[in-house]
Parts: sequence; structure tokens; C-alpha cells
Amino acid sequence: MALQTLFHISLLLLMCTAKAINPEAEALLRWKSALVGATSLSSWMMANSTCSWFGVTCDADGHVTEIHLPKTGLHGTLHSFYSAALQNLTKFNLTNNNLVGTIPANMSLFPALVFLDLSSNNLVGDIPYQLSKLPMIAELDLGNNHLTNPEYAKFSPMPNLKLLSLDNNNLNGIFPQFILDRTNARMRSLDLSGNAFSGPLPDSLPEMVPRLSYLDLSDNGFSGSIPWSLSRLQNLKTLDLGSNNLTGGIPEELGMISGLRDLSLFDNSLGGLIPASLGQLQMLEWLNIGNVGLVSTIPPELGNLTSLRLMDFSNNQLYGSLPPSFVRIQELLCFGVQGNSISGTIPLEMFTNWTKLWLFDVSNNFLAGSIPSQISNWNELFSLNLSHNNFTGSVPVQITSIPRLQLLDLSKNHLTGMVLSHIVNLTELVYLDISTNHLESELPTTISYLENLQVLSLSGNKFTGIIANVDTKQLSVVKEANDGSSLGESSPFCNLTFLKSLDLSNNQLSGDLPGFFWNMKALQSLDLSSNAFSGEVPTSSSYSSSLMSLHLSNNNFTGCFPPAFKNFKSLIVLDVRNNKISGEIPFWIAKSNSLLRILELRSNMFNGSIPWQLSQLSQLQLLDLAENNFIGSIPKGFANLSSMIRPSMVWPEIGVIIPGLVGCSYYIDIIWKGQDQNFDGRGALVTGIDLSSNSLSLGRSLQSWHI
Repeated sequence: MALQTLFHISLLLLMCTAKAINPEAEALLRWKSALVGATSLSSWMMANSTCSWFGVTCDADGHVTEIHLPKTGLHGTLHSFYSAALQNLTKFNLTNNNLVGTIPANMSLFPALVFLDLSSNNLVGDIPYQLSKLPMIAELDLGNNHLTNPEYAKFSPMPNLKLLSLDNNNLNGIFPQFILDRTNARMRSLDLSGNAFSGPLPDSLPEMVPRLSYLDLSDNGFSGSIPWSLSRLQNLKTLDLGSNNLTGGIPEELGMISGLRDLSLFDNSLGGLIPASLGQLQMLEWLNIGNVGLVSTIPPELGNLTSLRLMDFSNNQLYGSLPPSFVRIQELLCFGVQGNSISGTIPLEMFTNWTKLWLFDVSNNFLAGSIPSQISNWNELFSLNLSHNNFTGSVPVQITSIPRLQLLDLSKNHLTGMVLSHIVNLTELVYLDISTNHLESELPTTISYLENLQVLSLSGNKFTGIIANVDTKQLSVVKEANDGSSLGESSPFCNLTFLKSLDLSNNQLSGDLPGFFWNMKALQSLDLSSNAFSGEVPTSSSYSSSLMSLHLSNNNFTGCFPPAFKNFKSLIVLDVRNNKISGEIPFWIAKSNSLLRILELRSNMFNGSIPWQLSQLSQLQLLDLAENNFIGSIPKGFANLSSMIRPSMVWPEIGVIIPGLVGCSYYIDIIWKGQDQNFDGRGALVTGIDLSSNSLSLGRSLQSWHI
């Protein structure tokens, strides 16, 4: 009897244990065990209720209905995820993880799945056509992976699909036929951007996806004209066709899409006029028609776009003036018309009405007149670019009361007067360029207060005086007087600890070269050329610099090749031509400055023999030793400089990013054989050696070599 009772108790325990096993939990734990790390899933264990697991949602009966794990650092595959136990799963979101491998075809076997987001992972392989068999699927996002073309012919109708995103994958061919083979009446959002699709845009799109509100086909290779039939997509709010090969102008019919809020056609070859009909899009908030080959005036009707936040007409062939009607667009945040032929003046009302403006770029045009004092009304401005125009007069003091300004570019105008001592107020400035004007004065020490500066260009003006050699450690707290003048002696630069690029070239600065430049840890590019500096270049070998590009040409420097350069390990460009530097080129240059690509020593007083070690500069592409006093033989290793034969496309590039606004790249401007050459970074493949006007002889191995 006791034995029988014990048997029944054991059987009851087994039954209870069996009942406690959750097949959905088992399935999820099996997938978790195949992942690497998965520390974010620490709550996934049998000891916890499945419905309490991180990222898991259950229905009233305790069945798993949603798995929501975006940005949780998951590493692994999906191969062991499917289980018949997960029949109630409706939402599965794994976006922004590090999933690898292919998408298993059995992902199509979840009968209740409505939402599937596997975007922003590292998935590869063909998109399984079986996903189109998910009976309830409404949102399918596979964007930002490395997926390739599915077997489109095997795609089934997806009658419930509202969102399809396949952006930024490796898809190609013509516009996907499965979207056009049947009506997708429920589809609201279609994103095929960032692939390699080509061919024409389909005229039948409005019939196949009549309720579409979001269409992004940008960054592909679509060609031909923009179908006027797109105007029948009356629910459309976003139309992005940017960065394709489209031609044939901007259809006037686009002005009929009354609810459109975002129209982006940038980076195409459309040509033609700006249709005045676009002025009917009174809901429009984003208009980007930059770099599309427009030859047009700006229609005044666009002043009716009073909801606009961004207006970009950059890099076209626009002419005429800025329409006064634009002053009605009072919600504008970003305005760009750079790289055109716009003339006239900026309507004064823009300065009073555009009080929310963040970015204003009218560079590379023919605008004239003075910079008005009303510019201080733009107190939300981050970026102001008026460069390459015909502005005259002085820089208004009111410009220094724009508290958030990070980029100020007034270069290549006809501005006169002195640099504002009140510039100290622009404490957020990252980029300041007032080069190539007619400004004159000594350099204001108040520049030293702009502690966030990364790029400073004052070149091509009439600045005079001596730069005080004040070390950063000696820089005292220099208070600013009420009248803007500085109290005490300091340098305008040595407190700029974030400065990456400094250009003072083509001015009238004189005196010795301050040694503190070599101790500016962030400095990568320094151009002091074409001034009246004299004396020896600071020589102390205790200096350590991050300089990549150093230009000291066209001054009156004397002494020998500076030993300080021995510690300039990052140097790529060194230009000291047209000075009075003498002595020999040190043998250590090849080892200490091994990254050199441009070495300009022309028109100095160097003597002795050319060290054979120069032939060990494996990156060297330009070597100019002309017009010195070198003697002896040309090093035979010059004939074997591999970088002269196969020049690299990698050049020094100094990137300065102002968040959300602008990227500023660095370029090289040098003189080669009497010609001013500008090399804009990666495209520079010029090579050459100039040893002319020396007393050199050719070695036997160089008899056929032309200097």
C-alpha cells in the first residue's frame, strides 16, 4: 500500500514537472544559447516567468506575442530561432544589432506575424521569397544589411503589407516587378534607397500603390525622366528621388501633390527651370533641388511655401536675385543657394523675419552690398557662409552677438577695416575663415578666447605685427577690458588647444617664428608662407608636433634645417622654399619624416651632397631641390622611388565636422615649377623631381634619366 502511494506521488510530481515546461521558453532559450554573449538577455532563464523576460510581451493567456530587442548588442544568427511553439508571435524587432548569416526561409512560418524588423544588422544572402507568404505581414523592414536579390518571380501577393523597406542593401536590376504585378492597395511606405536599381521609374506606380504616403528611391541608378503620373499619388507626403541619373527637368505636375511635405531631387541631371507650380505645395517643409543642373531664375511663387524648414538650391546655374517674397517663409531653418550665379543684395527683411534660421549659405555667387547690422536677429544661427561673393564694407560688430555660431566664413570678398576685438563673444566658433579680403591691423589677441576653434584662416589680408612668443604654460588669465582691448601681452593662438588648421599666409607678419606653434598638440596644418618672418626656425629637439602639413615658404628664414623637425613624425607636406636656409639636408629625414609626400626646399642656400637617404622616403611624390648649392652625384635610388611610379591617392585630409551642419575637408595648395597647383585631397596623383640649377652630376645608372 505504501509502495503504491509512493508511486502515485512520484507520478504526480512528474506530471507537475511536465506541465511546468514552457515550449515557448524552451524555443527562445535554444536561440539564446546560439548567440554570442547576449548579456542583455540575462533575465531569460527558466527560473523567471517568460512574460517577465527582457524584451518579451505576452497576451492574457501567457503566450509570447512580441519580441522587442533593438540595439541590445545581439551577436549571432537566426538559424535556430524558428519554433512551431511561437505560433502567437505578432511582432519581432531585432533592428540595430550584429546579426550575421542569412535570413532562414522558415521565418515565413509564423502565421500571426504582423511586424518583422531585421534592419541595421549584417545579414547576407538572397532575401527569401518565402517571406512574402507570411499571411498577416503588414510591416517588413530588412534595410541596412548586405542582402541580395530575391527570386522576384516567386513572390506571393502580400495583401496586408503597409510598409516595405529594403534600403541600403546590395539589390540591383530594374524596379522590382513584384510591386507592379498586382495592386498593393494598403501599402503606405516604400523604401528602396541605397541600392543599385537602374532603368526607368515606372509610370504605373500610382495604380499599383495608390495610397502611398512615403516613397524613397534615392541613391540608386534610376534613369530617364520623372513620371508626371506621380502627381496622382495624392496621399504622398515624402518623395525622395535624390542621387540617381534622372533627366528631363522637374515636372510641373509635382506641384499638384497638395499634401507633399518633403521633396528631394538632389544630385541628378534634371536641367531646365524651377517650376513656379512648386509654390502651390503649401504643406512643404523640405525642398532639396541642389546639384540638378537647373538653369533658371528663382520663381517668386516659392515665397508661398510658408511651412518650409529647408530650402536647398545649391550647385546649379541659377541667376537673377533672391526673391523678396522669401521673407514670408518665417519657419525656415536651413537655406542654401551656394554655387550659383545669384546677384544683387540680400533682402533686409530676411534678416528680420528669418529668426529661426540655423544655416545660411550663399557662398560662390555674385551677391554684393554690405553685411547689414540686422544679422544679429539670427540668434539661432549655427553656420553662416558668405564666402566667394562681392560683399564690401566692414564686418558689422553685430555679427559677434550671434551666440551659437559655429561656422563663420566671410572669405574671398572685398571686406575692409579691422578684425573685431569683440570676436571674443563667439565662444562656440569651430570654423573661422576671413581670408582673401582687405582687412588690416595687428592680429587681435582676443582670438585666443575662441577656445573651440578647429580651423582658422586669416590669409590673404594685410595683417601686420609680431606674434608674441608666449608659451601655453605661461599664458596668464588675460582679462578683457570693457572697450575690447586686451590687458597684458599674450599670443592670439597659443590658447587654442583644439586648433587643427591655421592659415596666416599672404599677410605682412614679421619677426621670429614663435616656438609655441610646435607645442600645439592638435595642430595638423600650419601655413605661414608669404609673410616677412625672419630669423631661425625654432630648432629645439624637445618639441613634439602632430603637424601633417607645414608651409613656411616665401619668408626670410635663416639657419639650418631645423632639428625640431626630427620629432614631426606625422609630416606629409613640408614646404620651406624661397628662404635663406643653409647647410646640409640631414640624413635622419627619411627615418624621422618617413610619411613625407611633398618636400619643397627650392630657392634656399642648401649645400653639400643630396643624402641618399631621401630615396628611402617610400611615400614621396614631389621632391623640389632646385636653385640651391648642392654638389656631387644624384642618388641612384631616385630612379626607384616606387611612389613616383605608382602614386597613392591617399593624401592628408583634415576633417572638421560641425554636428548636423557641415563637413570641412582640407586641401593642399603648392607651387610646382612656377605654377600654383591645388590638390583637393584624394584625387592628387601628381609626381615629379626637380633638381635644376644645382651643380649635380648623373651617376651611371641615371644617364638616361631626365631631370
